[in-house]
Amino acid sequence: MKKKEENEILEHISQKFEDDVPGIVKMLVRKKIGKFQSFDVESLPESLRTCTVEELIDIVKKGLESGKLNI
Repeated sequence: MKKKEENEILEHISQKFEDDVPGIVKMLVRKKIGKFQSFDVESLPESLRTCTVEELIDIVKKGLESGKLNI
């Protein structure tokens, strides 16, 4: 992936977290984000490594709505 594309993705994610999110929520999210930084790609299940971003977002939304995902 090109550096320009990576920067575009990071800028989009950063913007989403800046939009009307209270400071306390940002603080809690930052704590949880630390767990993502420690993920070892090789330890992830094949299904997670091969799903698309759209599929992952849909799975996470459904998991949160159903209570199966606790983050």
